[in-house]
Amino acid sequence: MSVVVAGFSVLNAVVDDGKPPEKVASDAGAGDCLENRGTHANPVMFTIPCSDTKADYKVMFSATLQGKCPPEFDEYTERGGRQGDTTLCLTRVHH
Repeated sequence: MSVVVAGFSVLNAVVDDGKPPEKVASDAGAGDCLENRGTHANPVMFTIPCSDTKADYKVMFSATLQGKCPPEFDEYTERGGRQGDTTLCLTRVHH
């Protein structure tokens, strides 16, 4: 399994176009899906509907308290979010 780690925090900005702000990965919970808008080495993850063909990963559970996912899962860590570091255990979405 690969390990995906981000050493930065994505800010959730309010926009003036009337659309709700995008949900970043640290807002995701079990069952949510994520789209990587960055690269594999430097991921930028956003929570999107699982039915969206752009969904790359599905969140299986949070490992924030343990700090590490079991080896059968991909791992994404977002550092320095509003509530501190967030670690999510993921599986790939196959469309």
